Amino acid sequence: MPRDRQRLTLESGPKLDLAKLIPSGAGKPGSYIQCVLTYGSGETITALLKLSDYSGLLDLSFQGRQQSFSLVSEPRHFGRLQWYVICPNRGRRVRVLYRPLGATFFASRYAWGRRAAYASQFLDPIGRAWRTKAKVKTALLGDADPDDWDLPPKPKGMRWATYERWVVKYDDAEEMLDAQLAIAAARLMKRF
Repeated sequence: MPRDRQRLTLESGPKLDLAKLIPSGAGKPGSYIQCVLTYGSGETITALLKLSDYSGLLDLSFQGRQQSFSLVSEPRHFGRLQWYVICPNRGRRVRVLYRPLGATFFASRYAWGRRAAYASQFLDPIGRAWRTKAKVKTALLGDADPDDWDLPPKPKGMRWATYERWVVKYDDAEEMLDAQLAIAAARLMKRF
């Protein structure tokens, strides 16, 4: 049974993912990265990242407000760095910041606590299965027509192992829908 929607969803407002703000290979010490992000609501957020040795600063400008975050990094394989934001409310290292609808500041999902939740928490098993299928199709489609494919073929450049993981997710969602259909049919048969 899905939960009643009494809380805001984290996805209802802007989301800042460091993996998208710092392009692959651009997170080197001494880098300055400026991004202008535009959301479907028409809101524009300007992000300025100043990276130094294993630390940095993220400055955000949105709706006439300013907000700053500390950045830290950890070394990864092959000489790259993995960057994290320090959540001002919890002091935790995170990669994604959220600002749910109506909020005036960005924070990690931990900082929002019980005031906000993921949209999938309000879905029943059938809704989650349909959402999973849609996410898989979106990830695999590229420029193809969505009506042409139930499960799109492997996109050029994608590894077979990655494609097979997407196929397993899609198949699991299909099995969930089939199981829910069988349960509904059994209930219907009891009435007759």
